[in-house]
Amino acid sequence: MRRPLFAAAVFLVMIAAIRLKTGWAEEVPDGCISTDQLDTGRELLIAGQVYQKNETSVYLRSVVLATSNAFGQSAAGLQQENPIQENSMLCENIICETEEARRIPLGSFLAVRGEFSAYSHATNPGEFDAAVYYRTLEVGGKLRKAVVLSRGEEYWHVREWLYGLKCYFKERLYRIFPEKEAAVMSALLLGDKSELDGDLKELYKRNGVLHILSISSLHITIIGMSIYRMLRKTGLPIAPCALAGSVILILYGCMTGFSVSACRAIGMYLIKMAAEVVGRTYDMLTALGVMGALMVLRNPFYLHSSGFLLSFTSVLGIGVVYPALELPMPSGQGSTENASKRKGAKGSGIGDWVRDLPAAAAVSGRKMGKSLAQSFFASLSITLTTLPVQLWFYYEIPVYSVFLNLFVIPFLKPMMITGLLAMLVPGLGGLGIVGRMILGSYEFMCGCFDGLPFHTWNPGAPGTVQIVIYYLLLCGAVGIPMAVRHGDESNQIKASKEAKGCGLKRAAGTGGAGDRSGKSGIKRPGSELSKMKIAATVGSPALLTLAVLLFAIRPPAENSVTFLDVGQGDGILLRTASGQVYIFDFGSSSRKNIGKYILIPCLKYNGIHTVDAVFLSHPDADHVNGAVELLEMAGDENITVNQLLLPDIEEGAKQEQLGKLLEAAAGTSREEAVPVGYLSAGDSWECGSAAFTCLHPEKGFSGAEANAYSECFLVEFAEGRTGERQKGKTGGQGWTLLLTGDVQEKGEAAFFREIQERGISGITVLKAAHHGSRNSTPEELLEQLKPLLTVISSGRNNRYGHPHPELLERVEASGSVIVQTALSGAVTVSWQDGGLAVSGMAE
Repeated sequence: MRRPLFAAAVFLVMIAAIRLKTGWAEEVPDGCISTDQLDTGRELLIAGQVYQKNETSVYLRSVVLATSNAFGQSAAGLQQENPIQENSMLCENIICETEEARRIPLGSFLAVRGEFSAYSHATNPGEFDAAVYYRTLEVGGKLRKAVVLSRGEEYWHVREWLYGLKCYFKERLYRIFPEKEAAVMSALLLGDKSELDGDLKELYKRNGVLHILSISSLHITIIGMSIYRMLRKTGLPIAPCALAGSVILILYGCMTGFSVSACRAIGMYLIKMAAEVVGRTYDMLTALGVMGALMVLRNPFYLHSSGFLLSFTSVLGIGVVYPALELPMPSGQGSTENASKRKGAKGSGIGDWVRDLPAAAAVSGRKMGKSLAQSFFASLSITLTTLPVQLWFYYEIPVYSVFLNLFVIPFLKPMMITGLLAMLVPGLGGLGIVGRMILGSYEFMCGCFDGLPFHTWNPGAPGTVQIVIYYLLLCGAVGIPMAVRHGDESNQIKASKEAKGCGLKRAAGTGGAGDRSGKSGIKRPGSELSKMKIAATVGSPALLTLAVLLFAIRPPAENSVTFLDVGQGDGILLRTASGQVYIFDFGSSSRKNIGKYILIPCLKYNGIHTVDAVFLSHPDADHVNGAVELLEMAGDENITVNQLLLPDIEEGAKQEQLGKLLEAAAGTSREEAVPVGYLSAGDSWECGSAAFTCLHPEKGFSGAEANAYSECFLVEFAEGRTGERQKGKTGGQGWTLLLTGDVQEKGEAAFFREIQERGISGITVLKAAHHGSRNSTPEELLEQLKPLLTVISSGRNNRYGHPHPELLERVEASGSVIVQTALSGAVTVSWQDGGLAVSGMAE
């Protein structure tokens, strides 16, 4: 079928993508200002209309900035070229955190005062980009501790009534279900995910069934189509039935918040109803294209949304890939027809029924097998189509999700129907037992699959070229069987026409029994078709396999070190050209859960499954709390940590100073504890392309002051044709890295003596000690080391004033180039084209 409207929709989506790529979508309209021009932490006075709310916040649109003194020093320069006046309109919406949220009617106008906070962009590889996510929601920032100064009297009566109805239904669900199951049913039926159990959500996510908690096409089928069909059965005309179903669905979408998947599904339903009314054929792909075009033309940032892309590619999988994989229905007609004839025959009885039982069982078995195969191929089609999207956003995919969904999806519909009835109809709360049983079975099945080997495939983030080639190969794998099927149908039609023509000729006496040559006059293209079927049988699976394995191709390993932006702390990921992965410190005193939200995503982004060693220089929280999270979560995240290495301080202080780190290594989520070792000055090892030497502390160093015994390491990288080290010499060029932890005072003096004794000088990269504090990295040390590049890891606007101006002056005077994670985000240093390559995430 030709789909010109679908092609036009795809073209419009491409235009929106170009707008987004070139920055057109970010242009600020005349008379408006962007929240990018506002300083975080400043008090704002704004006015706007409430268009959405939850229990803790209200969302304002058409926001007007009522005070110009809300701009700090960074905005002052902008005002010279583009003056910002009072009562300027913001081009983004604002979220206001307030305890009065539930009591503020939707549609009312508010004047609000609060502390502005912008959503931050990702500054580390693999980190969630909050600014981009909220931009897809058309939100530019939030006001913390917002105080409502005034409120208008007018509001949206229908929308507010729907919100009250949603709250009532939610309370009813919590009366019917236990707390954990009620939160799941609230997400499933009302789109409210605010109270989902974190562990259960992670379990669903790890097993690829988190999609069941989204408002999607199944909701539309159950609600909209059920209403339409019931009304049609009463004899009403198509138009009022379609209108009734459409109105109910729009109200349901308003009540549940019109998520991306809900917008797509409801929009496609409206197009289907319009086709019914005007008597046109509904085409799913055309409807999908129209909705995609409408949504991205309104908000191009949807193209950055995982929810948008997964929702649309899932439907594409069903509409395009599944028909190519779908198996033909087995006929089984002989058995069923004979059975039915015998049942209808005169005198049939129990004996005939017994004789027909095996045949009926065989037919039922074939139908069940066919249904299971169709479900499997439908699930496989969705997985194949969404695979690049999943890897792009999450860097991994649950291997067994295709099989788990065979169990999950069939039970979703009865759970939703009984849940809706229990929620809507008083007295039917007992139906909630069905939902409890199904949710319990979901959790049990996810737990079973969670323990299987090779549960998760983590190839890392794919490149753009890989994604393009993958979809081209997928198109080829889909096109081959479709072409064979089309050729088979064409040949059957042609053969049928030729057979009819030969029959007419025989009847006229122009050919028939007298022709003994064996040529009937009909050309049979069976051999050509047979070759095409063989090509489809072999070629299509081969292309699919090649397409999937394409993502396993990674760039060649290289010597590199990444200083991650952890805020006020240290976090260093080191990779060698020979394949080793080391972590040197990982902690923060200004950001929470950096192991979960920075370190583990960074490892998955890079496709790292094994960390050869974690080196913790000393036990201060700003160097270890993220590493402790990794040790605790590694097993659940399918990451292996081979060893934990700590400073070899005096024996009496080890338990007192390092006890929590030893407990973390022993209490991991793996079956076996992580082995613990100790390092002191002079310990060294080589691993192909790099050599490591511990320079501090001395063995048995006093454990009274943690910063004093902070571990320091010299890393010598080999670069060149071989990239291998032989007897301390590199096979080509090389560069050096010096990691200093928080070493200072007594420890820094011992460290300096060790450097002088070893004659270490001409360092390529120096990690400044103690986040660039005033008294660290003294002048004499810089004169000895002569670093080419100095990296300072500290938090933005931290309360310690790091890096100190005096330290910056000393480093600049030494001739070293300074790079700060607070300004550049994560900083990656490597050797490329015969020189040092430095890149920052925020640049």
